[in-house]
Amino acid sequence: MKSLIAIVVALATAAAVSAQTTNIFIKGSLDIRFGTRNQTAATDRYALNVNVCDSALFQGTVLAKPFAPGTFSDQNGSLTYSVACDVVNPKNPSQTKNVGTMSGVVPVDSKNVYRFADGNLKISILSVGTAKEFNSKFSGLALGKPPQASGMIAKIKQDAINLTKNVNGKTVGITVTKYDKMEFQNHVMAAGPVQIYPEVTLNGAMLYDYARNVWYFQNVTAVYSVDGRQLADRLSGNIRWVESPNRKSNGEGQYEFDIRLNEPPPGESAVFSAAQDESAFFETDSSIASLNGTMKYKDTISGDSVIASAVQIDLTGNKLTKQQAMYLCKMLMISTIVPMNAE
Repeated sequence: MKSLIAIVVALATAAAVSAQTTNIFIKGSLDIRFGTRNQTAATDRYALNVNVCDSALFQGTVLAKPFAPGTFSDQNGSLTYSVACDVVNPKNPSQTKNVGTMSGVVPVDSKNVYRFADGNLKISILSVGTAKEFNSKFSGLALGKPPQASGMIAKIKQDAINLTKNVNGKTVGITVTKYDKMEFQNHVMAAGPVQIYPEVTLNGAMLYDYARNVWYFQNVTAVYSVDGRQLADRLSGNIRWVESPNRKSNGEGQYEFDIRLNEPPPGESAVFSAAQDESAFFETDSSIASLNGTMKYKDTISGDSVIASAVQIDLTGNKLTKQQAMYLCKMLMISTIVPMNAE
């Protein structure tokens, strides 16, 4: 049997290869129980089991307690994380070792702002073998969908937003009028669980378009450092919700991902290209660095409410690094786990 030090050294050596590879993915599952919807609990429970690039595993729970107005003392909302962080032996992916935790509480205020800056959510990694102990904290803000009980203010028509996307060298645009917004304000996602994965700062917004059932990225940037170099990625593209024609009976639907990184602007040849209709906005382009794939939902529906969801995650990176796959995982599965999944 290999010594613990030998295993850790092998993991660290393999993890040090941060260039683009063909083994970039986010796979796993979510099991969601919406206890607040069927009055069986005061919280919603998200159980996640996610593998990033056969490099790191996140296994554990997130408990979401909503803000409850109108009581003698308004119930503050919160997200409570209790997630184990494991590393994977790249030579034998079935072999894993726990190296720490992602744990803590994020307050959620009356305006549905996720106040990471006021919480204590962090990744804590143990000293194992030659790997050093470290702690890294989530911070900043993520502004979610405001409560519905906002009176006439909620009924005021929102400003239309024009979004563009580069499709085969040509800019295609759409206008979004009925939407919700998830806005990141200097939102820092913690480093780890391996030291090759740095802290990443997000700014910008994700818009959910109710007319088309799509999440879009609006001026989203991810800033981080690798090997002493500061990098800044621009996120664009979309995440589209597609329901089964028989969803009411089978509970099936899926998110279809086309998240693009550093999408180039159209070249001169685009001026001479034929016009394209709106459907082109949802075409994929394998020549661009991207995260593609699906999150497939099998929902339990009671009346008009989803009270539970079994989710299979199958996302593949195209021309991405492990660092990019990891921060996309943290953004989708950690920071926005509630807005992405709570209908």
